[in-house]
Amino acid sequence: MRKWACLFYTGLLCLFVFSCSDDDNTSPRNTAEITSGSWHVALFKDSGNDETADFNGYSFTFAANGTATAISGGNSKQGTWSINSNVTRFNLDFGAKTDANKPLGELTDNWVVVSITTTEIKLEDDNSASEESLIFVQN
Repeated sequence: MRKWACLFYTGLLCLFVFSCSDDDNTSPRNTAEITSGSWHVALFKDSGNDETADFNGYSFTFAANGTATAISGGNSKQGTWSINSNVTRFNLDFGAKTDANKPLGELTDNWVVVSITTTEIKLEDDNSASEESLIFVQN
């Protein structure tokens, strides 16, 4: 009887190990919440400093084709976005993080998804020491 129990638990362990996936595919999945409507930055913290005001007047859209658009005062800037298949990473790219590309370049990162709902996208930097967080709220 002990032999069968050992075989059962070994089989169960194998099933668990082989059913887990380390898929980091960046193809969008379940993006209806993200691609519907426009968004604004409700919170942006960089190194623990609240820099939300830098995004006053900006409106963001995320198209199903992976295009991100930021519009402010009639000016627009194109970028890209993607989300991995298990909805844990949100990649946003509005160009380099340079002084000449502020404030939009500050959003460029491979963010960790905290939560995504129909009204809020809550993200954090993958390096907790950076104390960066970003929250988009639907307009």
